[in-house]
Amino acid sequence: MIEKRAYTSFYIMSFTVLIYLLMFLISSCKKGQQENEVQEPFKVESYYPNSGNEGTLVTILGTGFDPSGEHTSVTFSGLRADILSLQKNKIVVRAPKGGKTGAVQVKSGSNQSDIGQYKYQSLSLKEIFPANGSAGAHINIMGEGFSSITDPAEVFINGKKSTVVSASDTLLVVEIPENAGSGTVQVKVNGFESSGPKFYYQAIQSIKPLTGGKGTRVTIKGTGFEKLVSGNTVDFNGKAAKVVEAKEDELIVVAPDGVDSGPVSLTINKQRTTGPDFTVVPLPTIALVTPLSGPAGLEMTIKGTTFSKNKEENQVYINGVNVSVTAAMETELKLILPGNTGSGVVKVSVNDQEVTGPKFYDQNLGIKKVSPENGLAGTEVTITGVGFNTNPADNQVTFNNVPATVLSATDTKLVVKTPGNLSTGTVKVKVGSLDAAAPAPFLRAGVSTLAGGPGTTILNITSNGSIAADASGNVFAIENEKNRIVKITPNGQVSIFAGSASGQAGFQNGPGNQALFNFSRFSTMVMDEGENLYVADFQNQLIRKVTPQGVVSTFSTRVGYVYSMSIDRAGYIYGMRGFENALRIASNGSFVTLNITTSNYSHRPAFDQAGNLYMSPESYTGYISKYPNRMEGQTPLPVINPWLGNIYETDYRDGIGTNARFNAIKALQVVDGKLLILDSNDAFNIALRQADLQSAEVSTLLKSDRGFKDGNFGTAQFASMADIAVSKDGTVYILDNNNNAIRKIYLK
Repeated sequence: MIEKRAYTSFYIMSFTVLIYLLMFLISSCKKGQQENEVQEPFKVESYYPNSGNEGTLVTILGTGFDPSGEHTSVTFSGLRADILSLQKNKIVVRAPKGGKTGAVQVKSGSNQSDIGQYKYQSLSLKEIFPANGSAGAHINIMGEGFSSITDPAEVFINGKKSTVVSASDTLLVVEIPENAGSGTVQVKVNGFESSGPKFYYQAIQSIKPLTGGKGTRVTIKGTGFEKLVSGNTVDFNGKAAKVVEAKEDELIVVAPDGVDSGPVSLTINKQRTTGPDFTVVPLPTIALVTPLSGPAGLEMTIKGTTFSKNKEENQVYINGVNVSVTAAMETELKLILPGNTGSGVVKVSVNDQEVTGPKFYDQNLGIKKVSPENGLAGTEVTITGVGFNTNPADNQVTFNNVPATVLSATDTKLVVKTPGNLSTGTVKVKVGSLDAAAPAPFLRAGVSTLAGGPGTTILNITSNGSIAADASGNVFAIENEKNRIVKITPNGQVSIFAGSASGQAGFQNGPGNQALFNFSRFSTMVMDEGENLYVADFQNQLIRKVTPQGVVSTFSTRVGYVYSMSIDRAGYIYGMRGFENALRIASNGSFVTLNITTSNYSHRPAFDQAGNLYMSPESYTGYISKYPNRMEGQTPLPVINPWLGNIYETDYRDGIGTNARFNAIKALQVVDGKLLILDSNDAFNIALRQADLQSAEVSTLLKSDRGFKDGNFGTAQFASMADIAVSKDGTVYILDNNNNAIRKIYLK
């Protein structure tokens, strides 16, 4: 029994000790929490209303009030007021009965403050709703004594007079003035004044950046924003965005998925404010990085599209290392290699829109430029860079893995001759154990004359004319003045394919030179997939068909004067008739008219794989329009006019879309997703240009001085570019009628 009591006493004692320990821990935690709580300083920030009758509720805002209420009091001219609500940052009291106009004083613990005057009167501004808004919005002002039969009530927001929209004794509706700013709302009636709560003026002053896409971080600057992230709702053209940071004058938000171009708007307490437009732009692209290797201090150039002209909006990373941009344009960025980046890919981020480029090698050997960038076998090429060996034999240079001859060498320049079996590909330099690659492939490209030339009589193609090419590399050309079609073989042999050997004009079907045409000044032709030629017999106002064997027949009659033709992927032939509506001719020769005209008589339109038509609608202008595919049964799409160039300005400039400039559009062809463009008026631009069908970026393949010379794209010369034909292997043929020649261009 004694032993049992001992055990019981032991358990009781243990339990008691445990309770004391728990109480000690709880006490310690509370004490720690109290010590960790930061006591805000006592401060009265504002109060409202500053006037009213006895019993009016007055709100006092501030910090550091004692919420226990034991040592807190509010007096009106020394008369104590009833405290209805007491919090650390807010006190609500009732203006005491029997009080008089005078000072309001707040005491809390050992602190006290005279906060201002309270005037006993019938006019009292008690509440405003909403307490925030933008210019032009309406707010309600609640109170008493607003009516007047003499002078109407006047309202001031932050000292700026506001328009009263409607008024009663207890309610005023006012319109927020422009640039009101945040501040106290004040009402004046019959010489009396009353001030109420603070109004928060809400405005978006700017957004940055103004362009981007999904995921772009946008900084919104303005006034009247909520400090809490959750209090601000931002949308981009109606699509909600994520707010990640918030201050009273600045928000940082992330553009949402599916963002569209349009205004950026902010909603706070259901009050909406609209700011500037955010424009969605395509992702940036990297077309060229040079050099692809090199040491610290070397300048790198990145060419592409959709970069920002503002340097700070472009971020470049090499192997993950951020490198400052020194110069920025929409199509080019420049930076100085810092060294010690290590080898890795080049990335460009434009307003958080990222694209990955080629790999860069952090080393002492690099190629900055290859000039010329194209040529044929035996072309002398200069390679500039760093880290070359001054002994020519110690530099190994290859073109698409084929060795080239190094003619001379310095540490920054190599002069080499392209190999005999040259093909398009990468240029590489090897010095010791280091390899360097050129920024862009060297193109086996250049110009040669297939047939004709100044002073030759083998051809007569000096007047307008038209050409076509088959899969075997044969080129067909119309000789207008001879009323016939000639065939030029790949080795330059010329023979009459169809029409009179003597140049006789007329109308007659049949094989070869038994057939007769009447071309006069204008002629044009196209070739279908079966290598049949369709020829506009201008003066006879017919479309004639010429088989691959040279047999001529009448294909379509009563077509009028057809100046130029094109053919789409479905085999429809389109005849352009100047100011008359164009024709679409089916495989049986029947046709319909289209609501399309062009006064550019010597111009050949083109179709892409999707059936979109590209055409220059006017002569002596430098622009190209795009006519979206209008297949039967589909709703016609609007014409993009212009798609490239400018309707009112002719010039020469590469660029994107309407930023590009042309002088005179002669002929178009679509090859491998590119629109080839002859831009030539014989006196100014003599150039072969190309436009990417997706990005509408225009670049120059060849720009010639006036003359007659074969060679690479930098040295070749033309006197004119009147028509273009492309064979199935991608070889381009150009009618240079001022040189009486067919020129052959290698692009691959």
